[in-house]
Amino acid sequence: MSGAALQFDDETIRRLFGTDTAEDEDPTRLKEYFFRNKSYQNIRSSLPLRILVGHKGIGKSALLRMSHLEDQEKGTLSLWIQPNDLILENSTSKTFLEKISGYKILISRAIYNKALDSLGIEGDRELKITLQNAGKQIISALVQKTLTSSGAKVDQELDRLRKYFTQDREIRVYIDDIDRGWKATEDDINNISALVNAARDLTNEDQRLKIRIGLRSDAYYLYRTSDESTDKVESNVVRLSWTRHDVITVMALRVASYFGKSFDPSVLGKLSQSELAKEIHPVIEERYSVGKGHWAGAPIHIVLLSLNRNRPRDLIKLLTAAARQAYQRGHNKILSSDLESIFSDYSHGRITDLTLEFKSEMPQIEQLVYNMRPSSKRQIEKEKRWLYTNDELIQKIKNIKQSNNLFFSNGKPATDRAVAEFLYKIDFIIARNDDADGEKKWTHFDQNRMLQSQFVDFGYKWEVHPAYRWALQPKSVHEIMDQISSN
Repeated sequence: MSGAALQFDDETIRRLFGTDTAEDEDPTRLKEYFFRNKSYQNIRSSLPLRILVGHKGIGKSALLRMSHLEDQEKGTLSLWIQPNDLILENSTSKTFLEKISGYKILISRAIYNKALDSLGIEGDRELKITLQNAGKQIISALVQKTLTSSGAKVDQELDRLRKYFTQDREIRVYIDDIDRGWKATEDDINNISALVNAARDLTNEDQRLKIRIGLRSDAYYLYRTSDESTDKVESNVVRLSWTRHDVITVMALRVASYFGKSFDPSVLGKLSQSELAKEIHPVIEERYSVGKGHWAGAPIHIVLLSLNRNRPRDLIKLLTAAARQAYQRGHNKILSSDLESIFSDYSHGRITDLTLEFKSEMPQIEQLVYNMRPSSKRQIEKEKRWLYTNDELIQKIKNIKQSNNLFFSNGKPATDRAVAEFLYKIDFIIARNDDADGEKKWTHFDQNRMLQSQFVDFGYKWEVHPAYRWALQPKSVHEIMDQISSN
């Protein structure tokens, strides 16, 4: 395959870069290129409860799905539970304790029925358990069902699953997308809290029951700051975040696997970004060959990573769009001009991502971010167009609030500092620290959630992420590229 010229039709593009949603990916292909980072290792641990927290599009579903597939390969009874399995009726009229009990029943029933399906057991599906010690009762009931149906003729794989389960009596449960339809209302927050409490109760009752829950960062943040009991689950949280090295590793694995190449996982962490980037050079030119200034001739992976919000999905979208442009132009390799032509659409798409993800928390988010475009005064000062001190950021927000009625859906006051904290939390702005030698270091919210405190100025500057700049200032691509630091 490596000797043939590439044709970037849609099928080839998908096979090269993969899908941007785990549920759409072929399991065999996912296994070929999946990158097992430290978050994955934590999810695979034997601890009973794990809550995977990360931004939308950061790969939570892919990580959970891969762990689920690995369980199945090892013969572990592994179950996948979706939001429609856990619909709590009349939730707004229930007390918090009633919600916990309700979710405990729903989770128990989902585990029981899906386990029977996985074990190939037919017949009576009625689950007779009490809320106290429900976790133990579920496993006992399933073991009894399995043993009494063991005489039925089953295939080799099903027989293996049944034997493993009756010996180890372990069940792994994956609950994903529980924040689907999230609107950040008080009822939404209470439902998340009740569900997590119910899962915690079940795993405490029998630690052979292991539950993994995927939760968006914004939903977890509101849940964590509104429920005093969340300190009891904080130790169970696994934060999914990616470094630049991780992101380029993900794409290197995808492209390399397309060409039939694989890596020893123990080697990946030892390879530099430049070494990993060589794996994508068969599909994209090695250096940025358009424009002028410090970006002219820059290694292409530096350009790609600068426009990435530390989310693999961003890189998939960027390369997919550029490959389609290359296809239209008859190129068998993505050129810098193909990449350049899609920057504006890419930037608008990332603002659309933000709007869809966080408008339930702040309905006016679109007005807020578009009004963060540089003022005419800042346009004159090239180095300050996208960079703010703490005081400058607060003043910018004050100016925006004069013509926009900003508020949070949960009733939290939209003070100037609360809005600044919100912009940092959604990764629209990133913290920047310039040391004495002129070296720049950027910090995202998931790396340090306390920098944008409403009470303390830590001395950091605040920079609008490069991914959004073309949407806010639709000027020359070259001009904006030259404003992005390549450190």
